[in-house]
Amino acid sequence: MTVRVLAILNLIIAAQALFLCAHFILKSKGVRILNRLLAFLCFSLTLISLNTYLSITVVFAQNSLLQDLANNVMWFIGPVLYLYVVYNEKKPENLLIYLNTFPFIILAVIDIGTDWKWFREVIPFVAFTQMGTYIFLSIKHSRNNYSKAKQYYNWILPSTIVFAVLVAINFSLFTLKTTGIQILSDIELQSFTSLLVIPIFYLAYKEMNSANAFGIPPRKYEASQISEQRAREYLLKIESAMEEDKVYLQKNLSLQTFSEYVGISSKFVSQVINQNLNVGFSEYVLRFRLNDVKKRLCDSKNKNLTIFGIAQESGFKSNSRFNYLFKKHLGLTPRQFQKMNRE
Repeated sequence: MTVRVLAILNLIIAAQALFLCAHFILKSKGVRILNRLLAFLCFSLTLISLNTYLSITVVFAQNSLLQDLANNVMWFIGPVLYLYVVYNEKKPENLLIYLNTFPFIILAVIDIGTDWKWFREVIPFVAFTQMGTYIFLSIKHSRNNYSKAKQYYNWILPSTIVFAVLVAINFSLFTLKTTGIQILSDIELQSFTSLLVIPIFYLAYKEMNSANAFGIPPRKYEASQISEQRAREYLLKIESAMEEDKVYLQKNLSLQTFSEYVGISSKFVSQVINQNLNVGFSEYVLRFRLNDVKKRLCDSKNKNLTIFGIAQESGFKSNSRFNYLFKKHLGLTPRQFQKMNRE
């Protein structure tokens, strides 16, 4: 009875994983690389579950090609999951994909094409170590970047943790078996691997029911892309105007007047500052003005000037606004700062 139930469950899992694989292959909307990564994860689970079903029902020889494929596809689940997790910060380009997959293609070919006994005994432990390493890196990356993109990581992080727990349990059961302690039967142990579908199916269905593709909000400047080289040129012009020409000292400086000064469209000025420095134009100017006023407050040559007089020389127009912004960013009033730092 237990064998029949496990066989049916694995067949259902295989069919559902194949459906999801087809969905993400054919899907035209969303992020193409993420669609392909999820499709591969679902395809891997299709092979694993189908292999388990056929193994339980004794439909095919144990050393068949399907079993070899199902065993070796496990090499790529860790790297693919990692590439999926890091997408929001590191767009997986061809080099990154090759570096994280090609070495394991070689190991898979060796395993399928040879019959080295020592290799087959050692390789499961290598495979668990490889997958564990990728899962650890995925969890670490998700935690480090969680605050930057909560919508993206609030479904990836718990899924990856569940995946890690399942792999750890599977490894423990496998290790105990090699030492002669068998808690589950071979059929139950093989079926346990199919539980890896839980976090992967969660990711897949979460994406299918999300308003934004993979929980990633549309990029703010998606419709106004500029080349990386042009963006670097613009950023150099902007920084030169601020650091060398000190245009921030102009009290009436605005995005429009600044864009006219540097000869760059205001749209691109705002975009370059936002994408490269992660601040808006006003905040960018404020940083320079606050740094300037801090230097002036510490300079004894300005002891005859009032604090607001110093602030005006640094580009501030309103005394109350200056005092508010200064304390907000530095945690001290201008007078407190001056007393603590004047030469």
